[in-house]
Amino acid sequence: MIPRHYVDLNLQNGGRGAGLPPPVLAGAALRVLHGVFKQQPSRYALALPGFTEAPFAKLRVFAGDRDDLDVLQEAVSGHHVFQNQVQLGYPRKVGQNYEGPWLRYARYRIPSRKAGRHPEDGLRQRRMLQADERRLPYFIINSQSTGQQFGLYIAIDSVEPPAEWQNRDIEPDSYGLSVASRAFSLPDLPI
Repeated sequence: MIPRHYVDLNLQNGGRGAGLPPPVLAGAALRVLHGVFKQQPSRYALALPGFTEAPFAKLRVFAGDRDDLDVLQEAVSGHHVFQNQVQLGYPRKVGQNYEGPWLRYARYRIPSRKAGRHPEDGLRQRRMLQADERRLPYFIINSQSTGQQFGLYIAIDSVEPPAEWQNRDIEPDSYGLSVASRAFSLPDLPI
């Protein structure tokens, strides 16, 4: 997939105390997106535009073409979260000559509690401290396969623009994120 098209998902808490708090709503939206991304592997990439200014106000989904965004719209439109509190914007095209900043959105792994059973092993605590120091966004996710709840932390890093990005295929994971073995970046388009 080459990230040529995108759509913004505006997260609305329903106003006047109604609905879910923004981080919870963002997590609910990501759970729905994850289901679609898992069924349609490597077709969608996730971005968090403007996260530092307005956390959890928007999610952005990149796709190779407009038809993929139509498939996404069809897949999520019946879900109650998308009917009531998440509004899909109008699909847009990334400019062919885009020369602005690029960001990498990658999963930041923190070992589970079970992994840190040995008191002398402080990897979990170090990774959590680093995530807090970097103020990494995270989503609370409930795994349908294991039934466990976990925090999905996302590292956002500025990177150099990829050479000839218009011809470079990317392979996002099932959350739409970059992984070490298939690293990629996305254009940081204005909101």
